[in-house]
Amino acid sequence: MKFITPTSFLTSFMTITMGLFALTGCTQVNDFPMGESHYQIKQVQILDPDAAERNDGIILSLEGNYGRKVMQAYRGSSVAPQSSKNMGSVTAGSSSSN
Repeated sequence: MKFITPTSFLTSFMTITMGLFALTGCTQVNDFPMGESHYQIKQVQILDPDAAERNDGIILSLEGNYGRKVMQAYRGSSVAPQSSKNMGSVTAGSSSSN
């Protein structure tokens, strides 16, 4: 008959306890409403089912003054770098295989 020593019992108990704590630490509680955006879109479509056909407030093309302003702002937002670091040069030598 094999007896369990207090040391081996304590080691086993601590190993199991730490494993359970590690597993519960990996759980995640989602406290935000899941599917809320889908519900909001559905409610908007119920309130005004013809909204997509009227296309109120949505711009599908960039024409005229609005498009010109958007493109000027876009082009002005990207500027050339003032300086760059010299990374050196890497050349690949030719190898001959026979």
